[in-house]
Amino acid sequence: MLRLCTTKAPFRCPQGQLYYQKDGIAMGSPLGVLFAQAFMSAVENEVLSESRVKPNLYCRYVDDILVEVSDMSLLQRLKARLEEVSGHSFTVEESVANRISFLDVSIDAESGNFTTSVYRKPTDNERCLNGGSECPQRYKDGVVRAYVHRALRHCSSWPLVHQELQRIKQVLVNNNYDLTTIDQQIQSIVNNHITKGSQTTSNEGNVISLYYKSQMTSGYRAEESALKNIIRRNCKPVHPEDRIKISIYYQSPTTTSLIMKNNMANDQSPLKQSNLVYHFKCNKGDCALLPSSGYIGLTTTTLSRRLTMHLQSGGPQQHTQTEHQTLLTRREIVDNTSILAKASDWRRLAALEAIMIREKDPAINRQINARGTLQLYEGRRLT
Repeated sequence: MLRLCTTKAPFRCPQGQLYYQKDGIAMGSPLGVLFAQAFMSAVENEVLSESRVKPNLYCRYVDDILVEVSDMSLLQRLKARLEEVSGHSFTVEESVANRISFLDVSIDAESGNFTTSVYRKPTDNERCLNGGSECPQRYKDGVVRAYVHRALRHCSSWPLVHQELQRIKQVLVNNNYDLTTIDQQIQSIVNNHITKGSQTTSNEGNVISLYYKSQMTSGYRAEESALKNIIRRNCKPVHPEDRIKISIYYQSPTTTSLIMKNNMANDQSPLKQSNLVYHFKCNKGDCALLPSSGYIGLTTTTLSRRLTMHLQSGGPQQHTQTEHQTLLTRREIVDNTSILAKASDWRRLAALEAIMIREKDPAINRQINARGTLQLYEGRRLT
């Protein structure tokens, strides 16, 4: 089973062809790093036990190695021995003016002592997640935090930290981040870094982390709010001092479409469909006899997710609670919802929704004044 998972892994390219891995561990396999680490550890145990090739300093991260040797002959002997035991070729990059980079750390020994700072490749164009992009704010905050934490971790003196922070601010401003927000984030992180050693332990309970993988859409804020409401209403920790924290992360649909799944069949069930106009028909009480007692809406996410949001708020939920003094259940909304139309272009989808609401004049849309909206260019919406 282990051999099948590592050396005989099929994969699909973006054009749709299916390929078969013939040699080595499949690229992207979760086991790849583990096997590389085990292989190099076995090589190192044998080579570094020999005193004639043992360097003064030896550090490795996956396949990048940093060594300090007394002379170049020792470096050549170490390289030859590593190649002999591993069966692979190793390349050597020597320090220039007592300076060398290792991963994203620049090491300088010119003054007789080691000083470190952040290393950036000459090809670095200083691009990052744009501050004006449509994504959760925590993603943008994470970009700032990652830059600042790296500066604090890699820079060996406060002057070097200050120099790196100034560069970080310029990079973020160039990528449309707000300068005030940048300064607030930097100040908060630096203060926490300085005071973390003097912090006292609190009597607060444990944090129970829940993770939910979602797909990015323009309505992600409403979806996050609905999901958090569901968790808050239906989940409580056993111990009152504990608290639940839900972390929602997103995966690009373009990326997921390139990953081959075990079940290659395309799920065409209505609840899995997206980019559509749907119709909910209320069958409670007198509404069952009225053909216009329904609700028409659109969704760019899956129909299942949209119906879940309606259980928390929206026309069907308000109508059921106000007119029938009861709660709308998942089974009821699923059984009484049908798909009217589908369109990949959201502008065409909005037009279809408005036309169908005008033609059918559903009662629930009238009750909540949701008649569909159309937008011309970038002007005000017409209702």
